[in-house]
Amino acid sequence: MTTVEKSTIKRYFNEYIETGGIPEYVKLMDDLYIKTLYENILYRDIIARYNLRNEQALKTTVYFAASNIAKEISFNSIKNLAGLSSATTIKEYFGYLENSYLVPKFSPSLKTQVYSNKKIYFVDTAIARILGYRTSEDYGRILENNVFMELKRRSQEVYYHRDKKECDFVIREGYRIREAIQVTKSMEDPDTMKRELDGLLEAMKTYDLQEGLILTTNGA
Repeated sequence: MTTVEKSTIKRYFNEYIETGGIPEYVKLMDDLYIKTLYENILYRDIIARYNLRNEQALKTTVYFAASNIAKEISFNSIKNLAGLSSATTIKEYFGYLENSYLVPKFSPSLKTQVYSNKKIYFVDTAIARILGYRTSEDYGRILENNVFMELKRRSQEVYYHRDKKECDFVIREGYRIREAIQVTKSMEDPDTMKRELDGLLEAMKTYDLQEGLILTTNGA
């Protein structure tokens, strides 16, 4: 592959990271399209369908989720932010969001699936970018979001590993973990390299894996 071809692929990839993959939005590049799509899903597929009365609490939940993709979240923390008395309501909200295909089924920690925090992702990064709060450090988390969605498209059973260290994805087949994956924007920073390698190696040791995978936009 030539340098020009590599540069072209990288440019298209970065455009995809930024704009997502919803055809109509990519064609129009109009944020209003995403906002209108979201409003239709919110009111028609969720609020009306499930007869919800606290519209603002649901919107706060979506905003929090969109602002924190690929981060660990707890239903309790969102409950307090949304001004609700029960974390069960937040759990129900995420069930509605999954049923409306706005967010996929969240990624639980393999070690403590029931009681642990969850990682939340969006079906398309443009939706998360437009609905949530973004910072300059979000590229890596958006990258992780896209990897998660690709794994789900491949019908993988996806978890994340957290013990002393963290590994972004561990893939289970049957009763065994078959693969461990880290996702990072770059491995150039020594601290980043150490963190990513330590997390991957811990997951490999925990699940008796002979190799692991690090996905990055540049070489180490």
